[in-house]
Amino acid sequence: MDVIKFFIEKPVTVAVAVIIIVVFGLIGLSKLPVQLTPDVETPQITVTTTWGGATPYEVEKEIIEKQEEQLKGLRGLNKMESASYNSYGEITLSFGLETDIDDALLRVSNKMNEVPSYPENADKPVIEAAGADSSPIIWMVLKTQPENKEHINHFRTFFEDNVRQHIERVKGVGALFVFGGTENELHITIDPEKMARHNITINGITDAVKKANINVSAGVLGISKKNYRIRTVSQFQDAGDALDVVLFDDGVKRVYLRDVADVSQGHKKEDVSVLHNGVQVIVIGVKKEPGTNVLEMTDKMEQVVNELNDTILADKQLRFEMVYDQRPYINTAINLVKKNVLIGGLLAICVLLIFLRSVRSTIITALAIPISAIGTFMFLWIMGRNLNVVSLAGISFAVGMLVDNAIVVLENIDRHRKMGKDAFSAAYDGAQEVWGAVFASTATTVAVFLPIIFIQEEA
Repeated sequence: MDVIKFFIEKPVTVAVAVIIIVVFGLIGLSKLPVQLTPDVETPQITVTTTWGGATPYEVEKEIIEKQEEQLKGLRGLNKMESASYNSYGEITLSFGLETDIDDALLRVSNKMNEVPSYPENADKPVIEAAGADSSPIIWMVLKTQPENKEHINHFRTFFEDNVRQHIERVKGVGALFVFGGTENELHITIDPEKMARHNITINGITDAVKKANINVSAGVLGISKKNYRIRTVSQFQDAGDALDVVLFDDGVKRVYLRDVADVSQGHKKEDVSVLHNGVQVIVIGVKKEPGTNVLEMTDKMEQVVNELNDTILADKQLRFEMVYDQRPYINTAINLVKKNVLIGGLLAICVLLIFLRSVRSTIITALAIPISAIGTFMFLWIMGRNLNVVSLAGISFAVGMLVDNAIVVLENIDRHRKMGKDAFSAAYDGAQEVWGAVFASTATTVAVFLPIIFIQEEA
């Protein structure tokens, strides 16, 4: 089949094909995620376990080593790193770039269920689809409004209970890094003299409070045709409820918590402090999931922040401020490349007009540039790529190759026209003579860059 003759003889078919390429190219452009660089982040999963009051050695010996024993056999695992600190430890799992993060999360969760045991007061491990060392792409601060006289540290529990879930539900959020503030807790201040008088120990108080502060289900009681679900409700609703906890009862003497201690609502001891412009705040860093559209996620996050500021945060006289995000830098970089591509195309058209001295030939080449560039967006969309500085730079490079090839073909067609041939014959003979050279020139350039397609890591 003579491809050149087919395209010359079928102008309507060619026009329809061009229209389809432009339409789907524009659709692809509107749907392409925009990022600063190509998405080559290593899929990482972080497992964090909290054990209050434990030393790093104890965390490693009693928790981390047991978890590593189960996780080391995960399919696709490239690297496993762990770190132990006072009161908590974390394991960062790095997988191959081709690994599906959702599938990896499921496999990690199943493996964590195989850990034989944890210390009694250790919290359940938290599994997050973000590396422990990955940098947040959004930084926000929670601060009190001027009319709010309460310290910002006292709102950490409010944030965890009422605000955190709104941020985590934003599409693309992988994990939150929260720093600052102190959580609410119940303070029991014991009197050693009263404890000695009643022969009560600290361990006895601790065990009694733990046992009393739970709701217990007692099963179902069937009476006639009805079933009654029985449960004992004894969780503390306020600080005063704890005073009624029985510490000792032998049938003759009963000792309550109020007899040996005072109870008050308080906050955990402050061990960190975060300042923003000299004002103490709670800082929230937002980490993204791999493959997330950064611009889209940031826009949605800004909408959620504004809604929170107008609703539940306003009721507590609090306010979120987004102090950093990547949108300005990404938009500036992307717009710079777009501007350079546009200027380069216009300069190429001017050069064509000067050297070809033919408005018609110049218009043909000028139309080929945007059509080819727009068609590229369609294939980027189909292949699941994103729009970034590197892909735009590649398009601008390809535009230069396109102009080179167009000049070669048009100049040869113009030569045949000057030999007295009609437009059809000149177009056919001119393209037929040089298509092999044009194809070879383009193929060699593609061959040079072909290995880059198979590079998955960041170079």
